[in-house]
Amino acid sequence: MNGPVTSLKNIEIKSEVPPPLAFKRFMVWIGPVMMALALGLGASEVILYPNLTARFGPGWFGLMLLTLFFQTIWAQELARWTVVAAEHAAQAGARIVTFTGSIISISLFMFLAFAIPTWATSAASALRELVGWPADLRTGTVFWSYVTFLFVFVLAFFSRVARSLVERIALWSTVAAWLILIVAAFLGIQSSTVERMLHHVLVWDIPEQMDWWVLGSTLAWAGAGPTLTWYTYWMRDAGWGMAGYVPPLPGWFGQSTKPETGGFVAELNQTNIARLKVWIKRSHLILWIAYFGGSALTIFIFVGLSDSILRPQGLVPSGFDIVKHQAQFFSVPLGRAGYVLFLIMAWLLFFNTQITVAEALIRQNADVTSTFFSRRRKSVQPDVKRIYFWWWVIYLLISFVLIGAQYLVEGWNPFAFATGSAMLSFVSMIVSMGTTLVGSIVLYRHGILRHVRPHAVTIFLLFAGFVLYLYLIVRAVAYY
Repeated sequence: MNGPVTSLKNIEIKSEVPPPLAFKRFMVWIGPVMMALALGLGASEVILYPNLTARFGPGWFGLMLLTLFFQTIWAQELARWTVVAAEHAAQAGARIVTFTGSIISISLFMFLAFAIPTWATSAASALRELVGWPADLRTGTVFWSYVTFLFVFVLAFFSRVARSLVERIALWSTVAAWLILIVAAFLGIQSSTVERMLHHVLVWDIPEQMDWWVLGSTLAWAGAGPTLTWYTYWMRDAGWGMAGYVPPLPGWFGQSTKPETGGFVAELNQTNIARLKVWIKRSHLILWIAYFGGSALTIFIFVGLSDSILRPQGLVPSGFDIVKHQAQFFSVPLGRAGYVLFLIMAWLLFFNTQITVAEALIRQNADVTSTFFSRRRKSVQPDVKRIYFWWWVIYLLISFVLIGAQYLVEGWNPFAFATGSAMLSFVSMIVSMGTTLVGSIVLYRHGILRHVRPHAVTIFLLFAGFVLYLYLIVRAVAYY
């Protein structure tokens, strides 16, 4: 039972686990989780929470926290496998549903979901509202969407290490947003709203007329939602645990490397077991404090402000006006200056999310393509930077067409993009949660993996979360 890991294909045995890095290597530890938080801040928090709360109140608040809890359990097990085997979520999923199955059920649906330029168009709606030009709402949104997306491309494509610049933007924009939101919460959230939200942590009140399509989208994107699969890409790139043997993915001006398409597992000895356990404990600690704590705080603030300010006035963010009404969060206590401040913050959050999505999506597809060529056993494989370039071309073409389609197709707008993107990515999340559940049982049977396997309670919680999310997606699709 304690023999070598011979049952796992494409795994290389290494003699030692890289020693855990000191916490003073701040960006190595906090960078990946801040990118995940940035994705959440610019997705459901600003767009979907206010819409749902303004229409139905905060009765579903406890359900949101429960789904966030299950997401964090899932994320910590995704992180465990990256630490102990140096593989990201899609690679781990491929060990359960095959490489082709993982591409179709996880990577493809993530690409379909996030090729939709939801956040560039959302950023554009904030920018157009801020400058008041072009006068026509639809034209202005399309125009500023193109400007925002080109800015995203320039920053992400031309960095030396694709992840490094993005995670610094994510860190500081998220911290700045939190500081502003905390001030707004103290000034704008009413005590009666706080009492209702605390009551609804345990006692849910979901009305019969609830829009389950939007609720499903919102619950899918509680926190980072399906994009937590990308969290493992950034962990791997940052070199957590056995991923220390994996070179980072370069940007266009970075040094080209041969991507690793398999994983690494350490030899079985007490030193390696001890090091892996430290890596695992620290990865879990960061997730529960930064991801769960940060996401819960953001949920509380946006739901609280929406119930205190938007709902009494009947202001429901939707269509092309997905940001305009939320400016009331700051303008009520701070006047015109608050209105302008919120729009600037909203643009920054959406821009931050779009650049993070772009980096992750191109990274995912470059990785899949490299793995495909590797499996064909070609003696000459294309340079990863060339793969990176061509996926950017494809991504730009699709996004530019969809941005322009908002001007031509009735019903296509930033809010419709957000819910559509959420539900498409929900499929990837369900499959990944299922493969993580199965993998937590079957992948930790031999060698050193047996000594760092998940606890039985964790496996039960994974199962409970999977069942809950399966119910939610079926309910949402049935409503639609």
